[in-house]
Amino acid sequence: MKNKNRIKIFAGLTIAAIVIVVAVVAIKYWVAHRPFYYAGTLETTKVVISSRVASDISDVYVIEGDNVSVGQPLVELSCDVYKILATQIDRDFERASQLQSRGHLADSEYDALVRTKRDNDLKLQWCRVLSPINGMVITRFREVGEVVAPGTPLISVSNPYDIWAYFYVPYGMLHKLRVGQNVIGVLPEADNMQFRGRIIKISEVAEFTPKNVQTRDERTRLVYGVKVQFENPDLILKSGMTIESTLITDD
Repeated sequence: MKNKNRIKIFAGLTIAAIVIVVAVVAIKYWVAHRPFYYAGTLETTKVVISSRVASDISDVYVIEGDNVSVGQPLVELSCDVYKILATQIDRDFERASQLQSRGHLADSEYDALVRTKRDNDLKLQWCRVLSPINGMVITRFREVGEVVAPGTPLISVSNPYDIWAYFYVPYGMLHKLRVGQNVIGVLPEADNMQFRGRIIKISEVAEFTPKNVQTRDERTRLVYGVKVQFENPDLILKSGMTIESTLITDD
């Protein structure tokens, strides 16, 4: 009876040992063959629109979160100085045209007045600030009544549909990648929701891994930047989010 119990115990231990060995081998195989996911930070096309003239702000037509289209007015500058100057220039130009037609004004003086008029007319056009891209207002830097100088930021606009991320890969990965190649990106925080993407640029120059990579060992490696543009029809992807991809597909 004791021998039978010993045999059962030995058999049980043997089976358990076999199960453990198989499990360990399976785990090692899975670790060795599982796909490696590269991580990148999403970015969008962002344009900061600044004043080209010195003036006070008479109106701001948009708020943060508004969708805008190319050519849509964003900000109106009063430009009182340029308007007053335009009245004077128009009078001088009309008088100069009459004198020049009679031969009483040198061509150089007339040409100088033409340049002055064109310059002031252009500044008057700049008093209405238009959106250069289709997108969404991200930041409204100034308010009505504030005085701005040339170069002062007024509005920033981002195109959320034009979204991409850079992934940094080692040299040995380059031969597997090509511009135009389709890839899949995933959001781990969103149950690995998938997004279609396409490689649009592969860096020709190696660089050290960017500082936002956590480990010191990773930061000392030379890598190549791979830029992937993602489809974002439902605007789920947003600038600053982290997206992951193996960068390898079957196509």
